[in-house]
Amino acid sequence: MNIKFSHEYWKLKNADGNCKKLCLLDVVNIKLEDMSFDFLNYDTDDGHFKLPAKGDYMMLIFLKDNQYQGLNLMTTLRRKTPDKEKYYRENIGQWFNVEFV
Repeated sequence: MNIKFSHEYWKLKNADGNCKKLCLLDVVNIKLEDMSFDFLNYDTDDGHFKLPAKGDYMMLIFLKDNQYQGLNLMTTLRRKTPDKEKYYRENIGQWFNVEFV
């Protein structure tokens, strides 16, 4: 399985560069309008990726492949659709290869 990112976000960094794998720990349904400015800045690298002002999204919580090197958890937001939610929920506990597009 793969998960794609639009650029090399700092949250994906580890001691060896970019992490190559992420283990999905949980899927949390959120509304963008309820998220703090600080969290949205973290998630988008200070606005590098533009999100709408509001909408139904999923916060995916991952364990990075750099265990024992600190900063092991990472989150990312994905637009919520029934198919995407089903896919991610069915793959909790699975490792995803990180791809950049």
